[in-house]
Amino acid sequence: MDSSTKVVGELVYTSLSVPPQQYQEVYRNTLQPILLAQTGLILALGGVVTAGTDNQSATVVSLVNWESVDAHMAFISGPAAIPFFGASKPLMSAMPSVEHYGISVLKTPAVESRHTLLLKATDDSDKELLAKIHEKHTAAEGADMAAISDCVEDASLRILILFSNSDKFEAAADVSSDGKNIKSLTIEWYSRVVKNA
Repeated sequence: MDSSTKVVGELVYTSLSVPPQQYQEVYRNTLQPILLAQTGLILALGGVVTAGTDNQSATVVSLVNWESVDAHMAFISGPAAIPFFGASKPLMSAMPSVEHYGISVLKTPAVESRHTLLLKATDDSDKELLAKIHEKHTAAEGADMAAISDCVEDASLRILILFSNSDKFEAAADVSSDGKNIKSLTIEWYSRVVKNA
């Protein structure tokens, strides 16, 4: 099967020029309804970064499952992109960063979780550490509470996404001491929507 027809997880990182609460209001009232109207969208999570290895301005993250990369590209190049970016651009301090991963459709426990820890690695030993953390987290929280994948755009980048109702991710305790170049972001979700079939 061609990779453009596989379910994909899109991560969008947006640095804000406004307080996160102002962005959340625009997201819920304007951006989310536009997303939900798109063909090929499966679900969308919106959250705010509460901690991370990169000290940045206020940052929000969205995690969207699309039926394929092509479905996401159709949205970006289609007519709905104009009002979507028209509403979000004034709230940004820079253009968002977008990455796609081979993440299948998230299950209900992950979608309903309150917190997520994103861990990114490019070094082989750090990638091995991500695999060990993935194993520990799924043993403690369940198989549906984590996803690991290489980036579609940059195969040297691997991401591990951990879901939990606590912002304490015990399985990832070794990252600060053993992970040489692992980047991390802790996210608190403020929006979770699954598109009805």
